[in-house]
Amino acid sequence: MKFHLLIPSLMMLLAIFSSSCDQKKKAPPVIDQSTTASQATHTAKSGQAQKAGQNPPLNQIIDAMKKKQAGGLGSGSVKVNKAWTYNGYSVLDAVPGARLVAVDATVTGHTPAFDFDDIEIIDGASRMSYGSDPHITVLTSQGKILTDNKQAPKPGDPIRVLLIYGFPKKTQNFTLYYWGKNLLLKNQTIEANGWELPFPKNK
Repeated sequence: MKFHLLIPSLMMLLAIFSSSCDQKKKAPPVIDQSTTASQATHTAKSGQAQKAGQNPPLNQIIDAMKKKQAGGLGSGSVKVNKAWTYNGYSVLDAVPGARLVAVDATVTGHTPAFDFDDIEIIDGASRMSYGSDPHITVLTSQGKILTDNKQAPKPGDPIRVLLIYGFPKKTQNFTLYYWGKNLLLKNQTIEANGWELPFPKNK
C-alpha cells in the first residue's frame, strides 16, 4: 500500500475528531430556574384572576339564581279557586297515611322568574311543610286543561294551574308558601272531591 494514499484519509479522520471535541466542549446555556418559575407563577395567577373576573364561581351563580327565584312573585298574588282530595291520574303516589290533594290556583302579577315548582303545601295549623315540586298542569282561564300550546300564557302573564301534592289524610286545612312567604291570606279547606286529569292513553 502507498503511504501518500493514507494521508488524505488520516487528515479527514482528524478533522472529524477535532470537530466532535469542540462540540463537546461547548456547554449548554444555563437557565435561571427560579426566574422562570417566578414568571410562570405570575403568568398563571394573572390568567386565573382574569378568568375569575370573567366567570364568577358556580356558588355565586347559584346564589344569584336563588335570589332571583325567591323574588319571583314580586308584587303578585296567588288565589286558590278550589282544593279537593284527588283520585285521578298523577305522576305522584301517596305514601301510607297520606292522600293526593289537588289545588286549582291562579297566579297574577308575578315576574318571569317565578317558579311553580317551589310552591310548598303547608299544614294550616302546625305550619309543617309537606314539600314542593307538585305535579303541575297548566289550565285555561276557565279552568280547563290547556291543550293548545299556542294559547299558553307568556312568562309573567296571569296563569291558572292545577297543583297536585301528597298531603296527610287527616289534615283538612292548608296554605301555600313560596320561599318562606305565605301566599294566602287565610287557610284553605280541602273538599271531598273534584274533577280529575285523564289517564294517558296506552300507545
